Amino acid sequence: MSRLPFLLGSLFLSGCVSSQIDRPRTQWQQLQQLSHQCFLDLKNDSQLESIAHKVTLDRTYDRDLYFKLAGINATPAPDEQIAIRKWEAKLKTCYKLKAKGYAYEPASVAKWSREMDGEQLALVHTFSGGRLSYGEFAARRLEIDTRYRSEITGAISADYKRPEDMQQKKANVIQSTPSDPWSACGWEGAQWICRSL
Repeated sequence: MSRLPFLLGSLFLSGCVSSQIDRPRTQWQQLQQLSHQCFLDLKNDSQLESIAHKVTLDRTYDRDLYFKLAGINATPAPDEQIAIRKWEAKLKTCYKLKAKGYAYEPASVAKWSREMDGEQLALVHTFSGGRLSYGEFAARRLEIDTRYRSEITGAISADYKRPEDMQQKKANVIQSTPSDPWSACGWEGAQWICRSL
């Protein structure tokens, strides 16, 4: 009988905890969620339907899809250019939301992300003028994604220590600690040995 209130309390608390997990807790998480939703909404935007199968409307990095789109030799028709200009305006809004989150990221990562976003928007602007085919646009977009993702990955590696490096340093500190001569335990080579007394 005394366990019933405990179980009910546990169920209530577990519901509270799971609802908090679904909601972003920090400003950075909120901005990430807003920008992610903004890009996601582009995929379902009826105003962009005429170009939906000829470009990646969101910012998804999918090499296979880019290669498929690179095979489209046609340039945008006049009505598609209108859709591309609408897409460009909506992309600017999404990239502005995304850029607000850079304040919470390491400076070198934010720098490369900002540059990638700027080049992507400049490319979309060029594309909206009808000077590129769908295939040329896809190829250039892939090139920008590949180049900057490499830079961003390098910046992340430089700013964050790898867990295995931290474990190696920890092991070096432990091994350099002298063992107590009165203890039955101590380092023998790279192993911690305890002998019975």
